[in-house]
Amino acid sequence: MTGVQFENAQVLGVDGRFRPGSVILKEGVFGGDEDAAAVVERFDATGLWLTPGFVDVHTHLAWRAFDAADRDGLSPVEQARGVRLNAGRTLAAGVTGIRDAGGLSAALAQEAGGLRAALSVEMLGASDARGPAHLRGRVQQLADAGAAWIKVVATGGVGAGDGVLVPVFDELELKAIHVTAARLNLPVMVHAWGGAALTRSLEFGAASIEHAVLITDEQCRLAADAGAVVVPTVWIYNDVLAMIEAGTLPAVLAPAARRAVEAHPVAVRRCLDAGVRLAMGTDAGLDTQHGRNLHELAALIEAGVPSEAALLAGTAGGARLLGRRDLGVIRPGAPADLVCFTADPGRPEVLRDPSRVAAVYVRGRLLHQATG
Repeated sequence: MTGVQFENAQVLGVDGRFRPGSVILKEGVFGGDEDAAAVVERFDATGLWLTPGFVDVHTHLAWRAFDAADRDGLSPVEQARGVRLNAGRTLAAGVTGIRDAGGLSAALAQEAGGLRAALSVEMLGASDARGPAHLRGRVQQLADAGAAWIKVVATGGVGAGDGVLVPVFDELELKAIHVTAARLNLPVMVHAWGGAALTRSLEFGAASIEHAVLITDEQCRLAADAGAVVVPTVWIYNDVLAMIEAGTLPAVLAPAARRAVEAHPVAVRRCLDAGVRLAMGTDAGLDTQHGRNLHELAALIEAGVPSEAALLAGTAGGARLLGRRDLGVIRPGAPADLVCFTADPGRPEVLRDPSRVAAVYVRGRLLHQATG
């Protein structure tokens, strides 16, 4: 049985532009014109903007605290409850698919409801910098634990201060990670602000570079030539700086956070100029951040990304990075992940307003509907 048809809507096309049209949901997929005669329910969607489900390719669904010690102190029951809450907030924001960048185990992922999730399980970081043999074993362990991606923390972050570009792994260690992951047919996502670690990661075949705060023109050209995706996570550093200024995070982090806030728009424009593909990632890791995922698209637009390109980075761009060319688009036969907005989501103020998300469908099923 064919399901429903939204008529007279503004529909996002594969070029990132909205055009008047209708959308049919049938048996978990989008229908075509030939299905219109069999529709059992029709809705006048005048005043609605319809997009594919958004994909957040850098989030931490199981995280609820900034400090690792606080996260580790949560009981299994508290962790499961947190995943359920964060998944619900994420779906309500219009995000129907995620790539978790660390912390979400295969067991915890079962608490994510209808959210599509690709896992990295755990991050490879400084504690793993114990030689190539150790890292080859760790990559295998992660694969056995259900990782679809290998997450590498190749440089520091806001806590590293002036040492943020110092590589966490030496060249042989970093190569061992990539070679082992390739042997297991697992793509690698690399946290790197810049420096030699970013260059080496691209040379070794990283599928995506996370943050890229201080990426250079040459590194952008290298990324474009390699077909690597940059996931800027612009919004998170603004949020971190706001928390520092409010006194909820240590003031010692302020210089690095300000540096990121100032440098990130330049990095994004460098990527655009070089033709580097972008995807939306939030790095959300707090209860106050999950559900604000589309703030990242607003931040990208304000950094200089055209709204059409930003919307594509949040939909088809993220889906393509995850190997799902059938997601992130509205076309006949594609899985019916659909978001209904009450205003144009090409505007930053709409992207920041969760009340503008009227409904979210995953696989043709209504999983969120605004109240009031």
